[in-house]
Amino acid sequence: MSITVHATQWIHFQIKLYNLHSKTRSLKDQKLELPLPEFHQNLIIFTSAAHHGLTFGYQAIQWDTPYTSCPIYIEHQSIPWSTLEQRSHKHITEHITAIFLETMFYRQSQFKQCQFCFEFIIPESLFDHTTCQNCASRHFGVVY
Repeated sequence: MSITVHATQWIHFQIKLYNLHSKTRSLKDQKLELPLPEFHQNLIIFTSAAHHGLTFGYQAIQWDTPYTSCPIYIEHQSIPWSTLEQRSHKHITEHITAIFLETMFYRQSQFKQCQFCFEFIIPESLFDHTTCQNCASRHFGVVY
């Protein structure tokens, strides 16, 4: 199953389960995360409901110290409740799915391929624009 089909099926299920098109019955202050390890172990896309509407984003890594990282959530796009209230259920589902997939493709586009191991790496785990941290240690003697 392709990553797009998998993500589309997941978001359709979440729309039905949490009634995401409805401001009053939607999840509150909770993130629905879709890990996509078939592309990369660090690719996690989320949606959440807030006061202003539905928010879509991805998980990234923030380095608190040179040795310690922690996951953070980056909001990429949102849909105001007023926009969702003006559309039919079918159009809402299509709109939510499109925004979710756009967010997923945006995050995928940030991944860079290491020049040595050819793995796709999240940008926050790169030594430079073309080398992952593991290969930087192996080839350049960088100590992390």
